[in-house]
Amino acid sequence: MNKYLFLLFFASVFSISFSSIAQKSKRVEPGIMYYGGETLYSPKFGFTSEIPENWVGTLPRETEVFLLNLSTGQFGEIFVFARPTVDLEQLAEEWKAGVDVTENLRLQAEDPQIFDNSLASEVKVVGNYIPAKKRAFAMVRCGDRGTCITVLAVAGEENYSEVSKVAEELLSNGSFQEPKEIDPYLDFDWKEFLSNKMLMVYNDFRGGRQMTRVNLCEDGSFNAKVKKKGIMKEFNPEYKGNMTGSWSVESNNSKAILNLTFSKEGLNPLTIQLELKDEELYVNEERFYASQSETCK
Repeated sequence: MNKYLFLLFFASVFSISFSSIAQKSKRVEPGIMYYGGETLYSPKFGFTSEIPENWVGTLPRETEVFLLNLSTGQFGEIFVFARPTVDLEQLAEEWKAGVDVTENLRLQAEDPQIFDNSLASEVKVVGNYIPAKKRAFAMVRCGDRGTCITVLAVAGEENYSEVSKVAEELLSNGSFQEPKEIDPYLDFDWKEFLSNKMLMVYNDFRGGRQMTRVNLCEDGSFNAKVKKKGIMKEFNPEYKGNMTGSWSVESNNSKAILNLTFSKEGLNPLTIQLELKDEELYVNEERFYASQSETCK
């Protein structure tokens, strides 16, 4: 078969979202931990399922693999993938022959079984992320909307049955909806994102230097420090040193307008354009960095 570079079920490029019955859906962010009982929704592939109890999940930074880990102290991992609808009988034969899931991950099924629009089997797995002397279980379930979801579970001999059952239930208890493309920053809450954050940029080049730090506090106040040297002194010379005032933000999905009003007389208010691009913050089209503020109370 051709190599299947299985697109990851919860990859950030596919607008991964987190939702619950009583809570508005939010996009899952790289590096954030999600816990048992939380519901994950992938609009790209139209699939919803719940993280099992005693498991934690995350999308590691700089990867496209959503990974679930057992939180009881025992070893257990579940990788979640997605792909377009496939003929399960054909896929079963390919699994028996051996399949390159990615460039670094290969599986071979021992006895694939087809049932209820699903294909499942214990598999032999070779890859960079698979510990030696572990057992593995793979399952694919296809919906009626053009997509299939795959899980690959890895466990020790002592808890293989438990982990493989959890992986099977993760798929069996999930539901398919109509796939759709959504803006990953749809209804993004800029006020929540910016509150108690420090925005910082440092420019150092021949003939000039500028360092800007702005702390945006949840109560609507801000404090800023701007240092300029050389040619940079000529740019907006009135905005320098320590400054305080109030702030507000107008949200518009991935873009926003930040309004700064200064306490010092004579300083005109500033209107600043903000934008998020691929998890990066831009302020007036200049790359800024955001971190937790240490000055906001």
